[in-house]
Formats: sequence, structure tokens, C-alpha cells
Amino acid sequence: MSEANPLTSGDISRQIRRIGIPVGIGVLFNNLFQVVDTFYAGEFSREALAALALSFPIYFIIIGLASGLGTGASALIGNALGAGEREEAVHYAAQGITLTVLLGLLTATVGIAVSPRLYQILGAAGDGVHFNMSYITPIFQATVCFNLVFMFHAALSAQGETRPFRNFLILGFALNIFLDPWFIYGGWGMPAMGVAGVGAATALVQLIGSFVLGWRALRSPLFADFKPRMLIPDIRRALEIVKQGAPPALDLSTVSIGAFIVTYFISRFGTDVVAAYGIASRLDGLFWIPLVGLDVATLVLVAQNNGARRYGRMWQAHNIALRYGLILMLIGGAIVFVFAHQLISIFTDETAIIEIGVVYLRISALAYWAKPLGFIGFAALRGIKRPLLPMTISMTRMIILPAILLYALVILLGAGLLSIWWTTALITIVSGFLAWFFVQRLMPREGAKAEPSAL
Repeated sequence: MSEANPLTSGDISRQIRRIGIPVGIGVLFNNLFQVVDTFYAGEFSREALAALALSFPIYFIIIGLASGLGTGASALIGNALGAGEREEAVHYAAQGITLTVLLGLLTATVGIAVSPRLYQILGAAGDGVHFNMSYITPIFQATVCFNLVFMFHAALSAQGETRPFRNFLILGFALNIFLDPWFIYGGWGMPAMGVAGVGAATALVQLIGSFVLGWRALRSPLFADFKPRMLIPDIRRALEIVKQGAPPALDLSTVSIGAFIVTYFISRFGTDVVAAYGIASRLDGLFWIPLVGLDVATLVLVAQNNGARRYGRMWQAHNIALRYGLILMLIGGAIVFVFAHQLISIFTDETAIIEIGVVYLRISALAYWAKPLGFIGFAALRGIKRPLLPMTISMTRMIILPAILLYALVILLGAGLLSIWWTTALITIVSGFLAWFFVQRLMPREGAKAEPSAL
């Protein structure tokens, strides 16, 4: 099988582009999906906009769990396919489907029960809790659909096929433009739902996506030997998926926790600073989109070639993806540094916010070149079934170091806002080098024996 497999024998640069570009395009449209939600919520009321903002950490938990398990399953499926163990690969895919359905039901039940308390912790009170729950409840009810979308994407991407996910995200963006105002304001037989309509539209798009991607995945070569009995829970394989998927799921959750920590410290400098950080950090995310595509391409190629014991190709995939990432981020960083004022001005005309945002963006842009070291390095480590290291580095980068350093600088030493911006940039550089260091130490090279996936 491996000789006919382009992922273990074809041109690596071409495979990186074939896998990564659709993912990058899809992520762009997924971000635009969120922009549409924000736009229509803001048009409806300030309270609706606040509901979306307060719900972000909770919403991200759903996404983190779904994406994390998908990443774990993709690594296992890819390694099995690379080793020529097609039956084992389809078993992992089937168990991934079963696991995500069960986890989705559990997440929905627990999430709906505890969310009111979480909203209170985040500052909502009285009718505000009910208002926020009206948005998040439909999303929790669709958790199984979220999970299935990511698991079907995992099964497809492990085979090097990322275009169906891209196509779904483009379709979802287009549907959301129509569904959001229809569900919010009603009409054509639909009652007006207000902010609940934003959540309902998201839920419906995920339901459609679970059917579209499910249909495409089940028609892929991986599922040619699929049998319904493979869906019966298998504790061993399920635990392997959890072992590989839990670290990236926790890794993603550090993003929302890290944002909370930084926001906590910058809020001491006023609301203009918080607003500027909100705009600028989202602009950062837009320029990092290409790295998400390279991340997926690296994971797929490293996993399959690790399974096939083609370690030379595995290193080529890592190095070529890293080269692409460095070039893209050097260009992106230069654009952001030079045009920071114009970029911030797209979203606000408040002079104070613009000035603060420009300073943040220019300091952040100086660390863009280190981002590929982390993205590509983390993907490579997951591809060789070492998911705990990326999670540990992410927790250190997003939670531990910011909490300790910012507390010391801002609270104990009374340092100014610039200390926060420079600290976050330096932490990005340090974490990138840590990822690169562990890749150099742990990725097997030609002639090496297979290593256990202990980390």
C-alpha cells in the first residue's frame, strides 16, 4: 500500500500545498462565520453582542473538545494507514465516531447544567444569565454535530483529503449570512428568536455539516471495509484516541484561559486598552491562518510517514512546512508592522484605541517569525504520537509564564503596558524554540527504531 500512497511516496511540497491550502481557506471562512455572528448580534442589540463575548470561553470548550479528539484520531488513523494497517485505521475512525457521539451527549448535558453558574462567574447577573443561556443552549444541543464534523474531518484529513472540510466551511459561512437575520428577526413562518437565533443558526449549520462530511467520509477509501459492528465501543482503541486527543483538546482550552489572564492585567489600564487588544489580537489571528493549514499538513504527513517508518520523508515534511511558515510569517509580520495603523483603523476611528493597538501590533509582529516553530513543531510531535509535550508547552506559554511574569511586572513592580506586550512577544519566541528543540530531540531519523509514544 505504501508504494501507491502519495503521502508516503509522492512529492512532499505538492502534498503540503494540496493539504494545507484548503485548510487555510476553510479557516478563513470559519473566521468570517464568526464575523457574521458578531455583525448581526451587534445590529440587534448591545446585550446580544455582550452575550457572544461572554460565551466565547464556553463556546471554545466545545470546539476544543471536538477538535482535540479529531486531532488524536487523525494521528492514529494516519499512523495506521502509513503502516499499511487499513483495518486498524478504519477501526480507529469508527471508534472516534462512537466516542464523539457519547462525549457530545455528556458535554451537552453537563454544559447546559453548569453554564448559568459560569456566566455568573464571568460577570452576568439576573436577566443577563437567561439572555446568555438563550444563545448558548442551542449550541450545546448541537454538540454531537460539532464533534461529528471534526471527527469526519479527521478521518478525511488523515487520508490527505482536506477539501471537503474547506467546502463545508465556505458553505457554512454562506448559510450563516442568510440564517442569522432570518432566525433573529423571524419571517417566512419563522418566529423571531433574538440572540437565540444566532445560536440556532450555528447549530443548524453544524447539523448540515455532520451530514455533508459524514456522507463524504463514508464514501472515502478508508471506509471501504467499514462494518457497523466496528461502532460498538472498544475500550482499548477509545482510550488510545483519548490519550492522543485529550492533550490537544486541553491545549486549545489554554487559548481562552490565556486570553482571560492577559485581559485581566491589561484591564487595569482602562477600557480603551481592552478594546485595542481585542481588535489587534483578532488581526493577529487572521495573519496566522496559513499556519493552521501547514499544521494539518505536517500532522498528516508526519503521521503517515512515521507509521511507514519513512523517517527521512517525515523530516522533509517538517522542514519544508517550517520553511513555508517562516517565509509567510516574515512577510505577514512586515505587513502588520508597516500597516498597523491602517489595519486597526478598519475597525475603529477612536484615536486612543488606534494608538494603543498600533503599538501592540508592531511588537507582536516582531515575534511572528517564531510562530511557525510552535505550530509546525507541535504538529510534528503529535504526528509521532507525543501529544503531551505540545500541551505542556502551550500551558506554559499561555497560562503559567504570563500569570507569573505579568503579576511580577504589573502588580509587584508597577510596570507599564509596554511590559505586557513585550512579555507576550518574548514568551512566543521562547515557546517556539522549545517546540523546535523537542522536535530535534524526539523525532526519529533514518535508521532509528520505532519509539514508544510515551509522551
